[in-house]
Amino acid sequence: MMIINLKKYGAVLTGREFGADVMNKLKQELKFPVTLDFEGVESLGSSFGDEVVPVIANEQGKTIKIVNANNDVKGTLKDIAFDSKITIVME
Repeated sequence: MMIINLKKYGAVLTGREFGADVMNKLKQELKFPVTLDFEGVESLGSSFGDEVVPVIANEQGKTIKIVNANNDVKGTLKDIAFDSKITIVME
Protein backbone atom coordinates (compact mmCIF):
# COMPACT_ATOMS: atom_id res chain seq x y z
CA MET A 1 0.00 0.00 0.00
CA MET A 2 1.27 3.45 -0.91
CA ILE A 3 0.86 6.25 1.65
CA ILE A 4 0.95 9.79 0.32
CA ASN A 5 1.68 12.47 2.90
CA LEU A 6 -0.04 15.59 1.60
CA LYS A 7 1.77 17.86 4.09
CA LYS A 8 4.68 18.04 1.66
CA TYR A 9 2.40 20.17 -0.54
CA GLY A 10 1.55 22.56 2.32
CA ALA A 11 -0.51 22.92 5.48
CA VAL A 12 -3.30 24.68 3.57
CA LEU A 13 -4.36 22.87 0.42
CA THR A 14 -6.64 25.03 -1.72
CA GLY A 15 -7.23 25.86 -5.35
CA ARG A 16 -8.33 23.79 -8.31
CA GLU A 17 -5.17 24.55 -10.33
CA PHE A 18 -2.89 23.63 -7.43
CA GLY A 19 -4.85 20.41 -6.90
CA ALA A 20 -4.52 19.52 -10.58
CA ASP A 21 -0.77 20.23 -10.45
CA VAL A 22 -0.35 18.00 -7.39
CA MET A 23 -2.40 15.24 -9.01
CA ASN A 24 -0.24 15.39 -12.15
CA LYS A 25 2.87 14.96 -9.97
CA LEU A 26 1.27 12.10 -8.04
CA LYS A 27 0.26 10.24 -11.22
CA GLN A 28 3.96 9.70 -11.96
CA GLU A 29 4.46 7.63 -8.79
CA LEU A 30 1.07 6.10 -7.87
CA LYS A 31 1.01 2.46 -6.84
CA PHE A 32 -2.42 1.21 -5.83
CA PRO A 33 -3.90 0.90 -3.30
CA VAL A 34 -3.26 4.44 -2.07
CA THR A 35 -3.87 5.93 1.38
CA LEU A 36 -3.85 9.70 1.82
CA ASP A 37 -2.19 10.97 5.01
CA PHE A 38 -3.33 14.43 6.11
CA GLU A 39 -1.04 14.72 9.14
CA GLY A 40 0.05 18.36 9.38
CA VAL A 41 -2.59 19.59 6.93
CA GLU A 42 -4.65 22.29 8.64
CA SER A 43 -7.27 22.84 5.97
CA LEU A 44 -8.42 21.39 2.67
CA GLY A 45 -10.34 23.33 0.06
CA SER A 46 -13.02 21.41 -1.80
CA SER A 47 -11.64 22.54 -5.17
CA PHE A 48 -8.19 21.12 -4.35
CA GLY A 49 -9.74 17.96 -2.94
CA ASP A 50 -11.93 17.46 -6.02
CA GLU A 51 -8.81 17.31 -8.18
CA VAL A 52 -7.07 14.67 -6.05
CA VAL A 53 -9.33 12.52 -3.85
CA PRO A 54 -11.97 11.28 -6.36
CA VAL A 55 -9.35 10.79 -9.08
CA ILE A 56 -7.42 8.35 -6.88
CA ALA A 57 -10.57 6.76 -5.45
CA ASN A 58 -11.98 6.08 -8.92
CA GLU A 59 -8.83 4.12 -9.78
CA GLN A 60 -9.32 1.80 -6.80
CA GLY A 61 -12.97 0.82 -6.76
CA LYS A 62 -14.40 4.23 -5.82
CA THR A 63 -12.89 3.92 -2.32
CA ILE A 64 -10.01 5.67 -0.60
CA LYS A 65 -8.51 5.44 2.87
CA ILE A 66 -7.70 8.65 4.76
CA VAL A 67 -5.56 8.89 7.89
CA ASN A 68 -4.68 11.71 10.30
CA ALA A 69 -7.31 14.19 9.09
CA ASN A 70 -8.45 16.88 11.51
CA ASN A 71 -12.14 17.75 11.88
CA ASP A 72 -12.04 20.58 9.31
CA VAL A 73 -10.40 18.35 6.70
CA LYS A 74 -12.84 15.51 7.51
CA GLY A 75 -15.78 17.85 6.89
CA THR A 76 -14.47 18.80 3.45
CA LEU A 77 -13.73 15.15 2.63
CA LYS A 78 -17.30 14.15 3.53
CA ASP A 79 -18.63 16.77 1.09
CA ILE A 80 -16.26 15.55 -1.63
CA ALA A 81 -17.32 11.93 -1.05
CA PHE A 82 -21.00 12.84 -1.29
CA ASP A 83 -20.58 14.96 -4.44
CA SER A 84 -18.28 12.45 -6.15
CA LYS A 85 -20.17 9.32 -5.10
CA ILE A 86 -17.05 7.73 -3.60
CA THR A 87 -16.43 6.02 -0.28
CA ILE A 88 -13.90 7.48 2.11
CA VAL A 89 -12.66 5.28 4.94
CA MET A 90 -11.31 7.51 7.69
CA GLU A 91 -9.03 6.39 10.49
